[in-house]
Amino acid sequence: MASTWKFNVVFALFGCMIAFFSSLLQNSIWTSMIRAFLAFAIFFVFAFVIRWMVAFIQKDESTPDVSRTERNDEHVEQMIEGLSEEEQQKVAQYIRQLLRQEEK
Repeated sequence: MASTWKFNVVFALFGCMIAFFSSLLQNSIWTSMIRAFLAFAIFFVFAFVIRWMVAFIQKDESTPDVSRTERNDEHVEQMIEGLSEEEQQKVAQYIRQLLRQEEK
């Protein structure tokens, strides 16, 4: 649940309830509700930042990010050049299997 928007909502509701009940002791109900709403918004954004930081820390650096790699067709052609047609088909099939597994 920590990687979904539901985590943000639960975290924000927790902050909202704390703000509402602590404010209710000294303020009117409307003032407490306004402060609770503001706390909900702040806690929601804060939970988003926490989720982003955790995802950034847990990111696997062993696999290169496709968006950061340059497209080099000549290099790919040189690698494939030494392979027979059958070997090229096997490599293509293996890559398709990896892509299917990654989608799941």
